[in-house]
Amino acid sequence: MVTIRRWSKADERAVLDLITSVMSQEFKDAVAAYPMEDVERVDTAYGGIGEAFFVAVVDQNKVVGTVAIKKEDDRVALLRRLFVAPTHRNLKIGKKLVERALDFCREAGYGEVIFKTTSKMSGAIELCKKTGFQQRAHIALGPIELLKFSLNLHPQKG
Repeated sequence: MVTIRRWSKADERAVLDLITSVMSQEFKDAVAAYPMEDVERVDTAYGGIGEAFFVAVVDQNKVVGTVAIKKEDDRVALLRRLFVAPTHRNLKIGKKLVERALDFCREAGYGEVIFKTTSKMSGAIELCKKTGFQQRAHIALGPIELLKFSLNLHPQKG
């Protein structure tokens, strides 16, 4: 059984290890585009009003996934640090993480959520598209393509 809950100080090492491992094994080319300072200080990086860091845990609180919300401004939140351990993929953990993050955004009163990624992070891209995110920008930077997606949390009724 998977539980999605807020990050706690006890998760610090496991979160850093998970994200570092996935980045170094699967996204070597993109490591420079994703500095780790925020993951090294989750409590301050995501501790503001309208911000959160969630973990997916199994068994005895083993961290197998992460997602974060960072405040861009009063209306817009950034979806960040969406990672699931390779051993726990295809179990809908990413979907649960994104749903929890979006629920938090609605509760916090955001109108829009932005997700920025590289084209290499295909799993996260597909998950966000299935959740309703729309691609808004595409920038080619040498071998890396940067993508921006957005989701309107209050769509107009037709």
